[in-house]
Amino acid sequence: MLSTRPVLTKLYLAIILIPIGLLTKVYSGIGSEFVTNYFGGVIYVVFFIVLASLVFPKARPVKISLIVLCITCLIEFSQLIHTPAIELFRKNFIFRTLFGSTYNPFDFIWYFIGTFFGLFLVSSINKISDNK
Repeated sequence: MLSTRPVLTKLYLAIILIPIGLLTKVYSGIGSEFVTNYFGGVIYVVFFIVLASLVFPKARPVKISLIVLCITCLIEFSQLIHTPAIELFRKNFIFRTLFGSTYNPFDFIWYFIGTFFGLFLVSSINKISDNK
């Protein structure tokens, strides 16, 4: 039986990451270009690693992190495709927030950073709960 402590911790973390991630898209203060273009990518990856660890609680954090990284990279590459139908979706804030709109090879650096941070968080939460 799975302990509820790590599940609740991950759930709280996911809930906290949602507004933080959304705020990175509208932030206009100091360092806004970095926050909007790159830090949001870190939060995005961490959020989906945490979410996937909730949906698949018995999966190894490394496996979850690598799958999320691969999917995120595929989504980034999909931004090279510009058809009228896809561009119509990209005008929607939610779709643009989830799937992006402009390919940027520097995003991959931040996706890797997010992957390592997400892996660290989920592994730490799991390890703490295993030690209790």
